[in-house]
Amino acid sequence: MIINGIVQNIPSAMVVAKALPVNKSYKLEFVSTERRNDIYTVDVYLQGSDEGYKIRLLIISNILAYPALEMIWVYEKEQYELASRVYHRICDEVDDVKMEYDQSMMPVSTVSPKLKEAVKPISASHQEKTHILSIDEASRLIGASDWRLSLYQGRYPKMSDKEKHAIRLFDGNEADSELARKSYGTRQKY
Repeated sequence: MIINGIVQNIPSAMVVAKALPVNKSYKLEFVSTERRNDIYTVDVYLQGSDEGYKIRLLIISNILAYPALEMIWVYEKEQYELASRVYHRICDEVDDVKMEYDQSMMPVSTVSPKLKEAVKPISASHQEKTHILSIDEASRLIGASDWRLSLYQGRYPKMSDKEKHAIRLFDGNEADSELARKSYGTRQKY
């Protein structure tokens, strides 16, 4: 409750001075190189609370209005310096991806996987877990560094012909047999 510039017996100037360095935000926009109307907004926040600090990386498509990526790092109350260093490192990685995006003319839809791969190794032990094993394991895997390869995020593995044939024969599937074709006469001129 604020009474004459005093919040819980603390002058409001001190409240602002204490809260100011704790909360930081950084915003950047990726504009589509093809259409100039699809924009992805990247927000990086460092927010402090009584429990500790959280860094949130959020990518939102402005046209579709959905979050394309959200990553969260959690720190204890005593770890503000570490959280601040990680926040600045994430902002630097976002700047690097933005510079590469502007130079290479890559599609805007690849920004999300590219940023995810860039910030994934940063303070991995502090990243928030979903407690869903498959999602947590997938978030630890290293993806492709080239955006052309990261379109499918490694979902289509390279397999030899022998491996493809083994998958076809797996689980009781039989190899394709020769088709019995009925012979038809050729067309006669009238």
